[in-house]
Amino acid sequence: MTVRVTARARLHFGFLDLSQGEKSRQFGGMGLALAEPRCVLRIEKAGGLEVAGANSERIEYLADRVHRALELKPRARITVDEAIPEHVGLGSGTQLALALAAGIARQRGIDQPIAALCALMGRARRSGVGFHLFQRGGFVVEGGHPTEGSAASAEVPPLLARHEFPEDWRIVVALPSSTRTVSGEVEEEAFRKLRPAKDATVDRIARTVLTRLLPALVERDLPAFGQALSETQEMVGACFASVQEGEFHPGAARLARRLKDAKACGVGQSSWGPAIYAFAADAREEDRLVSIITRADPGATILRTHGFNHGASLRSS
Repeated sequence: MTVRVTARARLHFGFLDLSQGEKSRQFGGMGLALAEPRCVLRIEKAGGLEVAGANSERIEYLADRVHRALELKPRARITVDEAIPEHVGLGSGTQLALALAAGIARQRGIDQPIAALCALMGRARRSGVGFHLFQRGGFVVEGGHPTEGSAASAEVPPLLARHEFPEDWRIVVALPSSTRTVSGEVEEEAFRKLRPAKDATVDRIARTVLTRLLPALVERDLPAFGQALSETQEMVGACFASVQEGEFHPGAARLARRLKDAKACGVGQSSWGPAIYAFAADAREEDRLVSIITRADPGATILRTHGFNHGASLRSS
């Protein structure tokens, strides 16, 4: 049997509560599944573990973890047909880990809930956005971890809201041409150095999301959605300024300012970046955003995409 798994990149729009445990819950967050880029894996039976395609070393490590956790002998040929760019803020780690775990379990006839596989792979310890998007797609808001647990809780944060995202809203994502990335121990060290956010900031973020961002999404009001999202990003960025050298990733700050100066809709940074995004209502505005990015950073990678309202797919043949 061959199992084909397709999972989608995501935009992480920021955390709700960065007071670091001073309230009843910590973190929480929101994000959006993207139609592209994608993680596409083919998993077939083999005599041992064989990997072909991008990220082979990482996949070998993750596959070994899956087999050990499920007490299986490695018997899989894994082919990477498509990959999400790594360490740029598009959620490649969680999507790859969950796609691999779910695919191997399906190929070996093991019925395991995605939440259990998520725990086995050590994902959603801080943010549950990627987990919920893997399952359901669309736009999600998750509630974070109880303060009684640690920042690396094994429990998946609860899903608070999930809404269909208008697929006619175009999204332009830019990956700056040359910049450092943040992941692994560098990311963990940054969180350890992060100062707790003030109550007023936490309250304002929550109010903006609940009373402006979500209503604008439900009412399909892109300008209002973009304005609320940009303001939320500014508040979240200010919380991280001390550990990322400013409101935006230093390699993406100039590009973000260019887009903001050009009145682009919903400018923000996904996770630690350096991925920067903006929204467009039509092809003309999308082309304008691409032109702005190209002039500001001719070497930037530009992705034209849109929201995706379905979870990951697993198909057997």
